[in-house]
Amino acid sequence: MTKTPTFSYEFFPPRTLPMQRRFWRAVGQLERINPEFFSMTYGALGSAKQISIDTTLAMSDESPIPVAAHLTCSDSTADEIESVTRQLGEAGIERIVALRGDSDAENNRYAYSSTIEFIHRIKQIGDFDISVAAYPEVHPLAKSAAQDLQHLKAKFDAGANRAITQFFFEAESFLRFRDRARAIGIENPIVPGILPILDFDKVKNFSSRCGASLPAYLEPAFTKYKGDLQACYNLSRDLSIVLCDTLLDEGVDQFHLYTLNQTDICLDISLALGAEVTAKKVLDAA
Repeated sequence: MTKTPTFSYEFFPPRTLPMQRRFWRAVGQLERINPEFFSMTYGALGSAKQISIDTTLAMSDESPIPVAAHLTCSDSTADEIESVTRQLGEAGIERIVALRGDSDAENNRYAYSSTIEFIHRIKQIGDFDISVAAYPEVHPLAKSAAQDLQHLKAKFDAGANRAITQFFFEAESFLRFRDRARAIGIENPIVPGILPILDFDKVKNFSSRCGASLPAYLEPAFTKYKGDLQACYNLSRDLSIVLCDTLLDEGVDQFHLYTLNQTDICLDISLALGAEVTAKKVLDAA
């Protein structure tokens, strides 16, 4: 019998009042299945960074689910990183997703290879549980698949606990990557990142920028139901469930879902894979 997997869910910080209301409803929905953790993405600019930090701290205060704070080292000085990391630690946040992030700055303090230094700095500040990124279809800036995999191994050697992958749409992409990782001695968990497709055109655009391939059958499948939101929802849900079921059969026991703050489909997928809704605890006001 296939083991019921564990789940984690990624959100982005809401910037308007209506988005905040939807965000907190989404958090409440997914709290009911007791996931391993939530994660909050990190803005690329000053104001966006602060919104991310504030939302992460609010989630940690309001939700019983552990929260992982995303931190990026592009466009950030060492002093800025250390200050934010200490603030998170003092607030009781024990999980960090350590990422390079994107930068166009010519004088960027960090380069692609120095994510390792970034992880070392975090570990010097506190005993954080660190997740890092992995790329089943190779990071766009990597010179080769072999170099990209060695970079991932170096991140684990520096103290990372697990890797969460970029999204992908074919199980073989992940399984081949996992096999190659194991072959060079990586034993840490590699968690597949799952992105339900709710807007195919947006996913197509994003995939072209991040190196994730789209199987040929996806575009005609979604084009067939263009304008029919329920049909597109059902198609995306079913494709995600089939993908995850295939991974489950190959021994995968953790999934990280990119929610885009729209959790109905993530909840449906999780329940189909064996997650169970638990009753909320009633707090004693006395």
